[in-house]
Amino acid sequence: MAELQKDPVTRGEFIWMGVVGSIVGAVLTIPPAVFVLSPTIQTNFQGKSDIPEGWIEMGSVFEVPAKEPKTYRVEFPQKQTYKGGGSLMGEGSVIEAILVSWREGEIPSLLEGRGEGSLSASEIEQLTPDLNVMSTSCAHLGCPVRWFPDRKEILCPCHGGIYDINGSLIGGPPPQGLYYYDYEIRENGGIYVRHAFTNGEPYVV
Repeated sequence: MAELQKDPVTRGEFIWMGVVGSIVGAVLTIPPAVFVLSPTIQTNFQGKSDIPEGWIEMGSVFEVPAKEPKTYRVEFPQKQTYKGGGSLMGEGSVIEAILVSWREGEIPSLLEGRGEGSLSASEIEQLTPDLNVMSTSCAHLGCPVRWFPDRKEILCPCHGGIYDINGSLIGGPPPQGLYYYDYEIRENGGIYVRHAFTNGEPYVV
């Protein structure tokens, strides 16, 4: 009877090779993954971004409704870079959803019954603090939030974060309210945003 060939690799050696392979795989995989996710990680959790801080026109104050936020999708230019500043992937863009609402859901009196037109400097000054320009990334772990008209609340479907129409925290695990974009209102009523945020606090004059 022919003898069975003995396996040249013992069980211990097989397990050891598996451990080494896992370590090598992690070493090779983690840096690219971190690089690809870096803009999201830096923006949502570290307050940093490699997106230029130029102003982008998003919409108009004349189209923001009462009682609910309006959702805009804004395309920000983006440049992938090394930490030291050298370009690696060149230029691209990132599209982000932004919620815009009036404070407490009420349209300011100076806009009621008024059609589109130019705004004076004093009107812009009066309107600016009445506007909420909010990130749709939950302040907990960055899941996208959305407005639920039946509840009149902004909800996170991932872990139950609850915010009011102003982005202020009502309940759930988030440590604070939604992040607010830097914005400005211009003479034509245009709302301009840039990729910079305040730390869970609405616009303060």
